[in-house]
Amino acid sequence: MSSGLPESFIEKFENMITEAMTGMHIPGLSVAMVKDGSVVYRRGFGARKLKDNLPATPDTLYGIGSCTKSFTALTVMQLVEQGKLDV
Repeated sequence: MSSGLPESFIEKFENMITEAMTGMHIPGLSVAMVKDGSVVYRRGFGARKLKDNLPATPDTLYGIGSCTKSFTALTVMQLVEQGKLDV
C-alpha cells in the first residue's frame, strides 16, 4: 500500500512503535492512520499469537474485554455535555 507519507516519517514512526512495544512488553499490535477519511497507513507489528508465532496483520482482530465500558461512559458524558442526555 502506497501511503503517500514520507519514507523518513514512516521509518521514525515504525521505530517508535517497536521501541514502545519492547519497553511495554507488548507482543503484537496493529496500527492504522486515517487522513481525510482514507486509510493512508496500516501495518501489523509483532505476533498475534505467540504460541504459534503468528504475525499481527492490519486485519488482526483483538479482544478488548472490559474496555468497552470506558468507551460507553465517555460517550454518555459527551452527550451530557452536549445537552442531549440528562443523567
